[in-house]
Amino acid sequence: MIQLRTKGKEKELEKGDLFNPYYKLYRDGIGSLAYRDTWNLFDMVIISQSLLGDDKSYYKFYKAKVFNKNYLKQKEGAYAGYPFRTYSGGVYTGGYSDHFPVYLYLIKEAD
Repeated sequence: MIQLRTKGKEKELEKGDLFNPYYKLYRDGIGSLAYRDTWNLFDMVIISQSLLGDDKSYYKFYKAKVFNKNYLKQKEGAYAGYPFRTYSGGVYTGGYSDHFPVYLYLIKEAD
């Protein structure tokens, strides 16, 4: 079996490792879905070391985020604050998803 070899801290990366920029968010209690009042972070973008570093003449990783705006959240009830689901118990609720989207910023110096 092939292992992904990810690390959540840049200073711990070794040759061939990949970087998980969502590690700190998860440790800070931010997640992309909730289950039994616990946030989980199933949704991630894993990046190679070539996107890290200070040379901004090429695209480089800046920061990772979870898109958890209020309009994407359940407003009331037992699941208030959870992602506003499209379906719940087989019934259409008009929401978006049971997961919040994740994204990251890549930055580059202007030419």
